Amino acid sequence: MDIPWRFKCLMAWHYLSKTFAKGDPKIRITKKGSGADAILFLLPADAVNAQIAAYFVKRDLEKETRTIRYVVHQSGLIYYPEQLKPSIITYNDKDLNWWGVIANPSVLDRVKSVRYDAMVDLNQEFHPAMAMMILELEIPIKIGFQSDLADKLYSLIIQRADSGFFENNYHTIEQILGLS
Repeated sequence: MDIPWRFKCLMAWHYLSKTFAKGDPKIRITKKGSGADAILFLLPADAVNAQIAAYFVKRDLEKETRTIRYVVHQSGLIYYPEQLKPSIITYNDKDLNWWGVIANPSVLDRVKSVRYDAMVDLNQEFHPAMAMMILELEIPIKIGFQSDLADKLYSLIIQRADSGFFENNYHTIEQILGLS
């Protein structure tokens, strides 16, 4: 994975500025737990990964009692079902600053308007805008796939399936969040 130098500079600044911040909260996951009440999904925008993610996030929203929001680049919106669109927060290239980070206050305010219990990054590829959002959001459970930066971004890391069967990875995520 090639990490742009701009993002490396941002990460260094982020960690220098957060050095004296409070420690990470402790999280306990049990079999008897009810799962997360508010979940933020970061969705892929490329055709192949978006179609897989769309299958995973397609839920019966009329019966859903949890608060679930989705963030995706505008170009990937076409891959997701209509029933999800009221819960999807989109951004486009004009919302990114020179560093490649989402800087549009209206997009950031919509994302931060809910206090999330968990965040799931379903992107298989590195996206600076999403990675910086993950760093900035104070969410206790951050789940994502193994990558070079996974240790710095996520509190729970899912190993990628070597066989190409992503369903097992998504099933693991559903179990952790109490969605299954």
